[in-house]
Amino acid sequence: MATDDDSGERLRQAREHAARLTRLLDFARAGENGDDTVLRRLVTWLAGTLGGTVTLTGRNGEPLAGTAAHAAVEERAGELLRHVAGGRLHAAAADDRHGQLRLVAVGRSAPHPVLAAGLPGPFDERAAALLTHAAGVLAPLLRAREAEEHRRSAEHATACLRLAVFQLLMGGEVTLAQRTAAGLAPGLLDADTARVIVLEQQGHRRDTLLRACEEATGGRALTVRCAAYDTQVIVVVPARDGDAPGDAGGPAPADALRRLVAGRPDVYLGAGGLHPLSRTGEAYGEAARALAVARFRPDRVAEHSAQTRLAGLLDPAASHAWAARALQPLDALPYHARAPLLATVGLGLEFTAVNAAKVLGVSRNTVRARMDRAAALLGADLADVRARAALHLALHLHATAPGTAPGDAPPPASLERLLASGGPRAWAGELLGRLTPDDRDLRRTLRVWISENTAVEGAAARLGVHPRTVRDHLRGAEHLLGRRLVPGGGDLYEVVLACAALADVELGPGPGRVLCPATVHG
Repeated sequence: MATDDDSGERLRQAREHAARLTRLLDFARAGENGDDTVLRRLVTWLAGTLGGTVTLTGRNGEPLAGTAAHAAVEERAGELLRHVAGGRLHAAAADDRHGQLRLVAVGRSAPHPVLAAGLPGPFDERAAALLTHAAGVLAPLLRAREAEEHRRSAEHATACLRLAVFQLLMGGEVTLAQRTAAGLAPGLLDADTARVIVLEQQGHRRDTLLRACEEATGGRALTVRCAAYDTQVIVVVPARDGDAPGDAGGPAPADALRRLVAGRPDVYLGAGGLHPLSRTGEAYGEAARALAVARFRPDRVAEHSAQTRLAGLLDPAASHAWAARALQPLDALPYHARAPLLATVGLGLEFTAVNAAKVLGVSRNTVRARMDRAAALLGADLADVRARAALHLALHLHATAPGTAPGDAPPPASLERLLASGGPRAWAGELLGRLTPDDRDLRRTLRVWISENTAVEGAAARLGVHPRTVRDHLRGAEHLLGRRLVPGGGDLYEVVLACAALADVELGPGPGRVLCPATVHG
């Protein structure tokens, strides 16, 4: 005959069991997104509730949760664990000197994940039921986890494909890049020209920025995680009908990205000019330099301004003839070797060998070897910033006039003579004149720093100041010039050539010669 005490105890146990089932439902709701943390928390809670050890193994026998007890379970269960995982048994129990071990298959398809629990004594009815219910809850959680893994795998594969397309563009392989991009979206790169935009967000939030860029561009641009800088996103925007709004009537991708920046106070944007797809490397360099300027702008946006650049002010025929003669030693190379060499050199002049290698998808040793080979063929000391500046200009000019050949024009003028003409001198005077309002004589610091091959310590010794003072002067010059000087690249090279145009820096032959004498004095 049941007593009131017995009825009360049964009621208490029923309520306790109901509370445990409710807790399992809480785990089920929390783990709908496939979060591994929920699996581990559920197994830890189950072990504490049962007063024993609990482990969860995956389809391939790998420990997913309760890993501390995994080895012990394998030793105790042995062949029984493999039978449950393989589907020959749905559940099994084993008794040994440690107590009782119960195994339950999770899910309907083999091979099964297995939930294993060990207690010092036998399982009572409620403990066995709780283990079975837990297995039932884990089944959809593990399906959600697998779905999330598939999603991440697909996302990773897509990201790798996008990066591969961008690296092909950077290497000048336009046709192959267009064919590969068709796997992302048909017609994605079906355009003759494009602009490159680089966005930056600090604080390890690049994935959020990437998704925002993809949404803003509506699938009409190639969006890539920068391989060199983990705070940057690169967007290649094909130019169709002058960047007009898309078929859906939305804003042009470039305009949409600018609006995105306006709503995010910690995001910066640098945009390059329109270039043929074969000159994506140059477009990327422009965007990277514009990004450096954007950091000084209140609206955090900067665009490359082609009309203020040196190359557009030089006499076209004379400058293209000079560039063709300067690069003539590379013409002897077969196309399959020349194209990657030029792509690598162009990027190697903008970035360090390590970062250039990441962007191109090759090893740093490959970048250094190609740079060394180009230097040997051209007779240029590319360790000298003046040589790098001259070669950077030659590559840009040659890219804008690919049909020019040394035999098509009279012997070219020297680089010094090109820079000494009226347009370049006026441009250089205006550019360096921006330093005048600062009473620290920034132009003198800049001149000495370049003469010392951009060595801060050497410049400080010649100026008789602390290296920190030189660095402060350089930061001030960057702000006034609107150009990035450190760590170098196209902006620095233009400043070097501006100094040369005004005779602040000498480009002639010597230890730091820019090109071999035959091409300089032709």
